[in-house]
Amino acid sequence: MTKGYIICVDDELSVLETLQEQLKAHFSQSHEIEIANSAEEALELINEIHSNGEIIELIISDQVMPGMKGDKFLEEIHKMLPDAIKILLTGQAGLDSAIHAINYGGLNRYVEKPWNIDTLTKDIKELILKFRHNLENQHLLNILNNRILELEEENQKLQKN
Repeated sequence: MTKGYIICVDDELSVLETLQEQLKAHFSQSHEIEIANSAEEALELINEIHSNGEIIELIISDQVMPGMKGDKFLEEIHKMLPDAIKILLTGQAGLDSAIHAINYGGLNRYVEKPWNIDTLTKDIKELILKFRHNLENQHLLNILNNRILELEEENQKLQKN
């Protein structure tokens, strides 16, 4: 399988670099780890990766950023990539923004800063496994649906004869 993408979004460079380094230590064999320092920059990056046919499996976003906030960013991502895993990683988000991200952004996890990398890694591994199972299931359903259409066409031909 080709490498999936993990996108990390935070306006604090030190947080981004730490998170990227920690994730690379655990996921560099299976994923490209990309960073963006704003929601707007992340949207451009995600559009570029997605337009190249690559699979974005996970987005980790801070809540409090200049410009677009994390919950609104995840809402935009959810419209584009409803199956992607979304984690809100923040030290300042209120309950309202977390609820908004759950209801409108398909939020999978809410993680407070400072995060525990062992817990975060375990959660990410579980979420990626579910994501990949869902992707495989969708692929198998597509194959099955195509075969059903072929059989229906053959059946119609046989009924005409």
